Amino acid sequence: MTERDPSTLPWDEAWPEPCAESALLAASGRDDAADDGHPRLVWHEAAPGGDLAQLVASFEREGISELSDYDLVELAAAAGRLASWAHHVAASAAGELARRPVMDTATPSEFSASLTPARLAGEEVAMRLGVSSRAGERLVREGTSFAAHLHATGQALRTGRIDATKARAIVDGLDGVPVELALGVQDMVLPRAPQRTPRQLAADVRAALVELDPPEAVARREAAQSRRHVTKPVPLGDGMAGLWLRTGAVEATALYASIDEAARRARARGDSRTLDQLRADLLVERGLHPVRCGAQQTDGTGPEGAQVELPHTPGGSLCPTTTRIDVRVLVPLSTLLGTRDEAALLEGYGPIDPELARCLARAGTWRRLVTDPASGAVLDVGRTRYAPPAEIAEHVRSRDLECVRPTCETSAWRSELDHVVPFADGGPTAVSNLASLSKGCHQLKTHGGFSLAREGDGALRWSTPTGHSFVHRPPPALRALDAENPVHRAREDLEHLARAPARPVARSHAEPEGDEPPPF
Repeated sequence: MTERDPSTLPWDEAWPEPCAESALLAASGRDDAADDGHPRLVWHEAAPGGDLAQLVASFEREGISELSDYDLVELAAAAGRLASWAHHVAASAAGELARRPVMDTATPSEFSASLTPARLAGEEVAMRLGVSSRAGERLVREGTSFAAHLHATGQALRTGRIDATKARAIVDGLDGVPVELALGVQDMVLPRAPQRTPRQLAADVRAALVELDPPEAVARREAAQSRRHVTKPVPLGDGMAGLWLRTGAVEATALYASIDEAARRARARGDSRTLDQLRADLLVERGLHPVRCGAQQTDGTGPEGAQVELPHTPGGSLCPTTTRIDVRVLVPLSTLLGTRDEAALLEGYGPIDPELARCLARAGTWRRLVTDPASGAVLDVGRTRYAPPAEIAEHVRSRDLECVRPTCETSAWRSELDHVVPFADGGPTAVSNLASLSKGCHQLKTHGGFSLAREGDGALRWSTPTGHSFVHRPPPALRALDAENPVHRAREDLEHLARAPARPVARSHAEPEGDEPPPF
């Protein structure tokens, strides 16, 4: 199928409106031939609704064994569009219920703050659907938002461009944000939303909040710091339990990097446990036995990276006494100098506000990273402690940030570097011919029938075994350095809206309690 650029599609026209039922069901299916040679059928891009649902039901009824490989993928996509449409209907109904007089009951003043129409409607819906009160209120909140400032997000959901989890990532990410800022963020993240996973989209929302209004991002970060906490254990079955830690982005990144580095050292020395098991055991050991983990060893191994065997845990636990943690932060020079307040990038997390970036820079070791002032693209890395191949690797990873396969969330620093044109076929070991691929995605390209090619504008085109084609355009590491990036126009619009006397806040529910269950 021909690759479509979602950024060129208005959100209320992303899909054609549903055609008459008879036209869709009776259509021969051949619209025109895609560039890859596969016939494009009418239902491949039909808008979700009753007629598409009836067609999908007919496939289920008659069996799908006769569908081509290509059409099976399109059938899954059609069913996904229907699920998005149905969720929009459900959220709209829940939101409308909250606006009905029956939900606006007279309550004593001491309960009026908690027994809101949204709360009552959520409870009503939750009992009917057999879900938790929190899930019912979430559905009401989504429907209310779609009917108000997040109408474009609701339309993207209704037309099947995004699914319910992606819509939820936008709604949750913009809760408590001034309406004018929420509108600007929505405009920035929606064009790429169809190609992003829910977690990537949530990161995009966080990034846009910082990039559009860095000073306000500082205030939000300081307020969020007061809500840091650790949950109570959540039973997971089979004798296991989970904990959820909410803390600062830098602290969380450094904590994970510390236990990850220690786990990899243990594996390199022959420990039979997996990296996941080692990371879990190390974190528990450090929490329960900080003295053992922090004490200097006198066994002749020296303090740097010294290890201690703790046999009381399954397989023993390896506790390094000292670990040097490398936390990468990409900071524009203008932010370091204080001449501009542009967002910086914390590897593994995303953009951070300029005040936090300057604080980290004052306490850290600097590495020179030269970027193109016109586009923000990485051009050169100055690191004398590594041989040239290591500098090239750092260059490519700083450019890609993540694995370049669409929807893969693996950090470029946890990925392998692949020759787009294989070395055996004459492909050079050069920045222009290298791309970051996670181990699994690298296997897909090498042995799984997927192929990758770089186009003239730097974009990467993936071709799949069924004949589908997907184009991936990694964004610049620091969008604010690109003079043509839409972030600048969005900032101008935000500044214009901010001149209004009132700054309403897009909040429709209370902050979650400190013992909110972790997202396992």
